[in-house]
Amino acid sequence: MQQLVVFACLASAAADVIRVPLTHHKKTFDQMVESVQKAYVRSNLLRDDGHDEPMHNFHDMSYTGTIYVGTPGQKAEVVFDTGSANLWVPNTQPYGATKNIYDHSQSSTYTANGQSFHIQYGSGPVAGYLSQDSVSWGDLKLTDYTFAEIDDTSGLGRLYANTPMDGILGLAFSSIAQNGLDAPIKALGQSGQLSQVVFAFFLGGNGQDGELVFGDVDPSHYTGDFTDVPLNAATYWQVGLNSVMLGDQQIAGGENAIVDSGTSLIAAPQNDVEALIQGLGATYQQGALVADCGNVDSMPDLTFSFGEGASFPLKMSECVVQRQGDQCLLGIQPSPAPMWILGDVFMRVYYVKFDRTNQKIGIARAAASSSDASMIVV
Repeated sequence: MQQLVVFACLASAAADVIRVPLTHHKKTFDQMVESVQKAYVRSNLLRDDGHDEPMHNFHDMSYTGTIYVGTPGQKAEVVFDTGSANLWVPNTQPYGATKNIYDHSQSSTYTANGQSFHIQYGSGPVAGYLSQDSVSWGDLKLTDYTFAEIDDTSGLGRLYANTPMDGILGLAFSSIAQNGLDAPIKALGQSGQLSQVVFAFFLGGNGQDGELVFGDVDPSHYTGDFTDVPLNAATYWQVGLNSVMLGDQQIAGGENAIVDSGTSLIAAPQNDVEALIQGLGATYQQGALVADCGNVDSMPDLTFSFGEGASFPLKMSECVVQRQGDQCLLGIQPSPAPMWILGDVFMRVYYVKFDRTNQKIGIARAAASSSDASMIVV
């Protein structure tokens, strides 16, 4: 369902709270299985050079928001991605698709750069060159910001052509940004537009849209209190993982985990996934975990423990991303990286606050969405 966007003026105390509507895109069961399989095969062909984004599978199920590049603003639909740290938009139509294209010749604030750009995602590479221009979303604006114009998306294949996404706006730290660029969230902090350099995702479930809030959190999107977990590396939004329990059985521990809005599923090291398959009695089909829907409700919880021991359980029914007849596709897949990647499956259940200033995340139980409407504060 397309979002209803309501514009409202609030009191000055909330003037620096910016809300960005996120549109939820979902595929059919067969498309989902195909996407998971292709992402798994492709990701295992990659090598980690310190800048790869393993399992960045934004094609099967994703949330996109609208930004504007240049003057006057040219629209682009992007994935706001906590698993990368660069902004790129296309300047050429890919074969077989129609995308929102950035044309720098139509912008009065464009400044040429021309340095070549290449980034490798788990779903494939993109390439182009750097440019500088104004970038805005909601009521936020970065002036003379350096980003990538992409003229080669062929490495993403036809999956990119079939997704509503035009580009990616990375929300991770500058330490993993390609070409030594300032990450968008660093540039935003330096601009002084926010009293708190924080943002929080609400990802609507059951086909509903979501919302990304900059500058604070929205109390209507979570219940209870936040549990703060310090980052152990300012690269990705990475924390120490004390343990992963399947019921009363520990299947992992002593590893790292990243919270990644650009990854649709939960990804885990191969050995941990094999332990899950055995413990759940699921089947494994080229990277896709499939279970009998009749057994899902009786399966044990998957529980993550971070920081000082706080636990965050997921019911296996909350991990189901597609159903077809008596088959349920679970949103868990192997990763070539030696860490757990907690993507949208985790973030639909838990409202996550990303605090750049204090280098920590806050996790609270997400509230059930009661409306299809989202609001931008202007």
